[in-house]
Amino acid sequence: MPEMIGKEGRFQYTITDVKITELNLTHADLQFVPEVGLLFDVQNSSISLSFHRRILYWFFYDTGNINASAEGVNINTVLSLIRDDEGRLKINNITCDAKINKMRARFSGTLGKVYDFISKFLTSGMRFLLNQQICPALNHSALVHVNAMLDTIPVRTEVDQFIGIDYSLIDDPVVTSRSLDMHFRGMFFDLSDPTNTLVNYAVNPVIREYDRMVYLALSEFFFDSGMYAYYRAGVFQMDIINEK
Repeated sequence: MPEMIGKEGRFQYTITDVKITELNLTHADLQFVPEVGLLFDVQNSSISLSFHRRILYWFFYDTGNINASAEGVNINTVLSLIRDDEGRLKINNITCDAKINKMRARFSGTLGKVYDFISKFLTSGMRFLLNQQICPALNHSALVHVNAMLDTIPVRTEVDQFIGIDYSLIDDPVVTSRSLDMHFRGMFFDLSDPTNTLVNYAVNPVIREYDRMVYLALSEFFFDSGMYAYYRAGVFQMDIINEK
């Protein structure tokens, strides 16, 4: 998180090096939002943080570390998922609503006893600033860091020395009230001639059960393209001699 600066009367502070040291999820829920995306909801949880402080109070100047805890942390985020031009899964958008109800701070240093009396001014300012920073931090993590990680996931790979497989997404993920459906290409190809592939005339498989966590359905095209790719690679060529 960026540097935070606050002021309460003659009490001025600067907070840097914010680090989350512990996260306690009292209640966390993951839900499907039809035609929108995935909802991640955190309610009444807590986080422990450490800061570096620079504080000016009247003529007193002090620096040191602060250990703080945020209680009643509520975060509601919705991720919208898409397929990019390469067929990779990506986060397209994130909506966020976050709030911290209470903060406590524990001070160390020469003015630690003094801060115990004025901590409410500091923690109220910190809580206000953190409330403003949680959603931008989550937004940056999703759209930059997670998408950068997804960029490293290959969508085409070699199966053996003869053929490879393309398992890129062919359209955007579909979110219903009970599932996240992703349609992969599932096509094998000859490594020496990857553009020579079968046309897909197979009927798309339909999943009608929802009582388990993950289902994988394969169409005829998955097997047909594999056989065709091996045939194009010359694996199935043979000579028939006499009557054999």
